[in-house]
Amino acid sequence: MKRMLFVFAAAAVIVTAAPSTADAQYSSRQVRVDVQRTSLSRDQEIQIGKQAAAQVERESEIIHNPEIEAWLNQIGQRLAKTPQARDYPYYFKLVNDDSINAFALPGGPMYVNTGLIKAADNEGEVAGVLAHEMSHVALRHGAAQISKQQTYGALFGILGAAAGTFTSGQNGECGFLCQMSQLGVGIGAGSVLMKFSRGYERDADLNGARMMAAAGYDPIELPRFFEKLQAKQGTAGEPRGLGLWLASHPATGSRIQYVQQDIRFYPQHTYNASTGEFSHIKKLVAVLPPPIPQPGKLIQLADSPTPRANLPEGYKDYPANGFSIAYPSHWQAGQPESASSLYIVPQGGAVKGQNGGTELLLGAMIDYYVPKAGASKVQLAESTAEFIDALEKGDTNLKAGKPTPTTVGGHDALVTHITTKTSLKQEPDQIVYLYTVPRQSGLWYLVLATMPSVQKAFDPIARAMVQSVIFPSEQRPAVR
Repeated sequence: MKRMLFVFAAAAVIVTAAPSTADAQYSSRQVRVDVQRTSLSRDQEIQIGKQAAAQVERESEIIHNPEIEAWLNQIGQRLAKTPQARDYPYYFKLVNDDSINAFALPGGPMYVNTGLIKAADNEGEVAGVLAHEMSHVALRHGAAQISKQQTYGALFGILGAAAGTFTSGQNGECGFLCQMSQLGVGIGAGSVLMKFSRGYERDADLNGARMMAAAGYDPIELPRFFEKLQAKQGTAGEPRGLGLWLASHPATGSRIQYVQQDIRFYPQHTYNASTGEFSHIKKLVAVLPPPIPQPGKLIQLADSPTPRANLPEGYKDYPANGFSIAYPSHWQAGQPESASSLYIVPQGGAVKGQNGGTELLLGAMIDYYVPKAGASKVQLAESTAEFIDALEKGDTNLKAGKPTPTTVGGHDALVTHITTKTSLKQEPDQIVYLYTVPRQSGLWYLVLATMPSVQKAFDPIARAMVQSVIFPSEQRPAVR
């Protein structure tokens, strides 16, 4: 069973020039704000941002409301046209999450949580957060963080490899999956793309304020909003997620004071930029339905799982956010890259394909298929048929039998027997058992793949894995 993944490889381009000033209108009397030195080229920076954005959009619910999207992008693109934005391909999306948060990824993708808009009192405060986060991109802070931690070299070294397996190699060296999981180029609160030093935060404040002024927004709204949020910490009205927000945006003294000092050197300007839509947008955001858990989040390990004690001997558990499944202890579970499916394989069970994808030879793969009509429209028979049709269009060797009713984790399910070909020269034939279960976030599926020569030994493992599956808020069945 083949699964195409977004993979890129390129040679490192070392930037040896000294940091340059971020603002062509910089005054010698102002605090100097520099673009950081980094070993990434601009194109490589943009590629990394695209990869991280794919992870964000697999794990978070993006709001597709034309009015809200247009409003957010109108503000963002006005800021993006200023010299301080340094001409990156910025775009702006709203995440359905009531936590206070907003972040920009290297190269320009930017995400704003609904919770931040709910906490803002005017459009200028939202523009201030956008300008601050965009400044991290313009000043190449994320790219510099990656260079400092040397994750870039590992990233391109691994992705550029001709082939590799997911599990540890001979002599205990870290294999393909193992190394990818150690890169740290994720989008979590503590990742190298998301957490910056006080110096970087101060520079983003100053560059962001200058960006706001150039776009016609009152620059003092940037530090005023940050300090307003800080004042709410520890109070009864503290917004959700404020602690994490402040931890990733450390105080650098009085933001208002040093931005006010910087504003003294700005050209005379009337700050009257506004879409006039803030009150209307805030009302639209206030009535959005609660977020639906997304596939990328559901296949990740749960933060505080409850251990299962009834697993068969020689098996261990993978307690994900959306399900749990047991698998042989000598197998390895994980994702080959941030936005991919979950693979559970023995040594050599998955390889890096010549086309840049990941190919499953032996073992399991788990993910969610979202029907064309959307996750809310998932139906067992119809969605399974649609999914199999998509697989057949992507693999001319794939032949699927008639789906058969079964149960998985106490839910109605279908199992489909599939045959196809792999790149394994000594034994290209592959047998696949495809299990599908309708869930809130889409059609959950489990692929169990084997070669005919080892099918007899593989089938008991496959049965034990299927019998071990549970979904949240359900009784944990005994695993036989």
